[in-house]
Amino acid sequence: MRFDAFFEREYTGVLAVCLALLGRGAGEDVAQEAFIRAFTRWEDVRLLQRPDAWVRRVAINLAASRGRRIAAEARAVLRLQRIRHPPAESSDLESPFWEAVRRLPPRQAQAVALHYADDLAIADVATVMRCAEGTVKAHLHAARMTLAGLLGADE
Repeated sequence: MRFDAFFEREYTGVLAVCLALLGRGAGEDVAQEAFIRAFTRWEDVRLLQRPDAWVRRVAINLAASRGRRIAAEARAVLRLQRIRHPPAESSDLESPFWEAVRRLPPRQAQAVALHYADDLAIADVATVMRCAEGTVKAHLHAARMTLAGLLGADE
């Protein structure tokens, strides 16, 4: 398979996951970085059984790293008594739901983003996250319970 065909087929889904995990600006950057890494390693990546799972794994790892870095920066800013106010976005992925998803533990947020933003089946989410399907279901259940509490809704 050629990289350009792979990119066209997979970019929208990977972007959706990144936007769900990080929001507009950082999400776009991380999606692009994941595909840059795939491109630079394309001779090896294209031979994998699931190159789509590989690029999604890279994306969620980059998102987790970015999330940790952003959290550390935010703590530093708070220590300096400055409060950052991000600009409002009108995207669905900037809704209160996705903002709450970004407050979940990383593995739960990844499962929610892959399953709901990218519309991946449980089996595909398990492949991307390198865990059992039952683990994905457990992450999704825990996430739904937490989100119900955060958003003041019944499960």
